[in-house]
Amino acid sequence: MAGDDAGSLAAVLRALREGAGLSQEELARRAGLSPHAISALERGTRTRPYPHTVRALAEALGLDDTGRSRLIAAVPPRARSVRTAADAATTRPRDLPVPPTQLLGREDDVIRAARLLAAHRLVTLSGPGGVGKSRLAIAVAERVRDRYADGVTLVELAPLLEASAVLPAIADAVDATRGAGRSLTDDLVERLRGQHLLLVLDNLEHLLDAAPDVAALIEAVPDLTVLTTSRAPLRVRGETEVAVEPLALPSASTPVPDSPAARLLLERAGAVSPGWGRAPGDHEAVAATCVRLAGLPLALELAAARARLLDPPALLARLDGALDGGARDLPARQRTMRATLDWSHGLLGADEQRLLRLLGVFVGGFTLEDLEAVVARTGDPVGSPVPRLESLVEHSLVTSVAGTPRFRMLEPVAQYARSLLREEGEWEAATAAHAAHYLALAEATGPRYRDGGQVAALARIDPEHPNLSAAAERMLAAGDVEGAARMAWALWLYWWLRGLQGHGRRLSEAALAQGRMDDAVHSRAALAAATMCFAADDVDAALHWWQDAHAHSVGDPVIDSNSVAGVGLAALARGDLATAQHRFEAALVLAAEGGAESEWTWALAHIWLGTVALLRGDPDEAVRRVEDGLASARRRGDRLASYIALYNLCQVELSRGRHARARGHLDEGLRLSVETGDQANLAYLLDALAVIEAAEGTVSRVPLLLGAAQAIREGIGSRGYGYYRPDPDAVAAAAEQARHRLGADRYDDALDAGRALAPDAAARLALGDDRPT
Repeated sequence: MAGDDAGSLAAVLRALREGAGLSQEELARRAGLSPHAISALERGTRTRPYPHTVRALAEALGLDDTGRSRLIAAVPPRARSVRTAADAATTRPRDLPVPPTQLLGREDDVIRAARLLAAHRLVTLSGPGGVGKSRLAIAVAERVRDRYADGVTLVELAPLLEASAVLPAIADAVDATRGAGRSLTDDLVERLRGQHLLLVLDNLEHLLDAAPDVAALIEAVPDLTVLTTSRAPLRVRGETEVAVEPLALPSASTPVPDSPAARLLLERAGAVSPGWGRAPGDHEAVAATCVRLAGLPLALELAAARARLLDPPALLARLDGALDGGARDLPARQRTMRATLDWSHGLLGADEQRLLRLLGVFVGGFTLEDLEAVVARTGDPVGSPVPRLESLVEHSLVTSVAGTPRFRMLEPVAQYARSLLREEGEWEAATAAHAAHYLALAEATGPRYRDGGQVAALARIDPEHPNLSAAAERMLAAGDVEGAARMAWALWLYWWLRGLQGHGRRLSEAALAQGRMDDAVHSRAALAAATMCFAADDVDAALHWWQDAHAHSVGDPVIDSNSVAGVGLAALARGDLATAQHRFEAALVLAAEGGAESEWTWALAHIWLGTVALLRGDPDEAVRRVEDGLASARRRGDRLASYIALYNLCQVELSRGRHARARGHLDEGLRLSVETGDQANLAYLLDALAVIEAAEGTVSRVPLLLGAAQAIREGIGSRGYGYYRPDPDAVAAAAEQARHRLGADRYDDALDAGRALAPDAAARLALGDDRPT
């Protein structure tokens, strides 16, 4: 039998049912399910029921809060989304990072926090900077992630400047979409309702005014659990605090080799100086160093970086001088951490110190290429930062990210660098240089999303999105509204392809709300806002911004063609085919005036006119129009416009009953969509393939495909591609045909299996490259 593990859903459900004295038939009747469904769950052949099914089971079993939590925790997490661009990893910041080194001395802390998360819905890991709260939170989240049907979402709050930015950051992380007339809290509740999720909020200490908002969110979403890290507790109802203590020190009962603090120091020092501190004669100095550093992990790691030059007694002597100074009114542990950082900082030359301060402006890491560009914009007289960066890495103030060309600083070091930057009066100049570089990067990359450079552009921007977002937010805070608006225009198509429409809408609308910008810039920001609203299925708001963009146009055919076509899209989404056709034809004329820069809009307008023709019952005209757009897209190497055209050609051939031709268009579109990692488009293609499979009589894959499409849309939070006009009756008929042929129970089992597929696995299934196991 599958699922014999005592903690599996099969075992837990069986135990709860038997404890309630119910047969499978009785439980099925109470829950409104079939006996086969209960049997499949208890046999382990169905492992990921819908949230509403789990709630129905809990009510039918009459479970109390403890039993309900036990049942929910037994549901395994759904497969996590993986976006790829030409096999380049595009892991978003919220995914749990993989630490490069082993976590030492924290096993009891991990177990304790994990147990508390089983009984409490808000747990805060508190402690001083450098004690290892973030590292511990990652380990805890990794330990418990299988308890949560919808997995773990990490939200890194350190870069935020205002408490009011916390809820928007959470909304970005969970892909919440804006609803007309609703508050952001309502949007989040709507997005998270029914999800069994662990939300990790890292570094909340400087944003504690947002604690009531977090508490309200937890109260409104019954299946949400939150793990936070903060130097101070949140002080809200329901919070359980876990004080993260420094690592245990050597003592009479704990010799140096067994002390977690000493083990950390010895391991990290041994990495740069093999054998360091291992001689018995060194143990006294090692133990004293651990005591002087109060067992703070970050302080120990910084000290270990000096092992290349200093033996244990010499290192201890240097520390003594550093720690005797410092502000006496600070708590001892904070004084130790600051003194350790000051000591490491003091060992640097003036040029290295200046570079360390500058690194405080980066968010989410940086490449050497980007660092060199920002350094150049500051007017740094030293020139290349490479030797200085090497020195900072040697001092463990900067770390390289394994397997990538990126570098980063641990958050306490980054906070320290930012504080020095402000103390030296360099913050404004540094953030301005950072923003100018990343705006230039965004604007240079923006046109590549429309041609053969799409995949490379996505791979370049994916890891830099935190820096780009921080640059935009800082420009807004500094009153550089035009800079933020230009950033929105440069990134809107990236946001579209990555399903970040909520984030893009908030940024573009924030810039527009401040006003005070040139009409040409305003019109582009309005176009960005319009497309983000349209991607979030908010047609009314999209129409408002397209009209606003046109009203602020200064006769630029690029802006005019986009805004006029946008009005046509809103009409198409509402079923007003006459207005849609008129607007698309007008956009064609304007795009032709814009030349090469507007050819992308020209191609899409042709494709959308093809959609109008198809809906009017003229497939020949539809093919003519769409193929004109497809020819332009192929000539430019534009994958996005190509698979939009191919989807429409697929719909034409389906209407004609030419399933083989429809499948050919679909296969090509699928492969292109996988290359860009466009999940919203993938969901439409999976639906269309399900219709083809049903029409050809291959119904076994229909629920798999439909289930995968459902899960993708749930992950994104919207349907997107509002100009696609699939036949909903055809999709419903395919589902009904498959259900009739397979039987309701087999169909539901397969639908559940499809929902468990990650998007890349669903694409392989659709292409015939893989089969679900």
